Amino acid sequence: MKRQLKSVVRAISMFGFSLATALVFSSVAQAEWYYGIGTGLSRTSIDGQQGFNTFAGPVKYDVSLDPGQFSDLMKSAFGFGGYATDGTWLVQYSLANIELEDEDSTVVGATTVTTKINFKMKGGEVTAGYLVQKSPAVMTYLDLGLRYTKHEFDNSVTATGAINGQASRSFSNDWTDAILGVTVNVPIAPPQWTWISRVNAGFGGSDSAFFVQTGVTWRFHKNWSTALNAKYLKVKFENGSQGQSDWYFYDAKEKSLGLSVLYNW
Repeated sequence: MKRQLKSVVRAISMFGFSLATALVFSSVAQAEWYYGIGTGLSRTSIDGQQGFNTFAGPVKYDVSLDPGQFSDLMKSAFGFGGYATDGTWLVQYSLANIELEDEDSTVVGATTVTTKINFKMKGGEVTAGYLVQKSPAVMTYLDLGLRYTKHEFDNSVTATGAINGQASRSFSNDWTDAILGVTVNVPIAPPQWTWISRVNAGFGGSDSAFFVQTGVTWRFHKNWSTALNAKYLKVKFENGSQGQSDWYFYDAKEKSLGLSVLYNW
């Protein structure tokens, strides 16, 4: 029943987003559009729980990584984002790929056991916002969009010495949420300084998802701007149930503080 409900919600969200996208691009000939794209650096922390099946059976454990620990485990990271707007419509998008890796060795008798864990977090998001409120002090957009998330997990255990052997296991889970929320732009000292905040909820693929972002943007050049942003994502996802071979559980709060640079035209 849960899978059927998610399929219905996903179909409705796809239709709604397709309609919003069509409306956005139907207005291209009627207004001047402005664009921006950029990337940056961030400090990230995760706090929550994760669970899946191991060689010894299902496990669920606490995940608590502060920014320093997260940085120590980071093997690679890449992301970018951007926007397109004509004042009435605001399209926002982002793409990210983070890879964490940890390796640990222990000696059991005359055998060295090495455990290696590799965890990839991939995702992309796109929203189309329509201006629903405008004044000299604030602009508010109603956002509709999609957020895609994928987790890839690789685990290997290698024994060398008196006993030699190797075992490995890998799996991945992905989900797509429909997004409904708002973007609020507050000119502080226009056009150089703007306070931008976003709030949205995701549903359909995950069990629940809630996202908040707020930050200040400084337009220091006609074509260049920089932004300091704080982000918070609370997401819960479970595939199957504990004891099933494909069971996967993720319930965590992801927080980050980032500095980005955008090229605008």
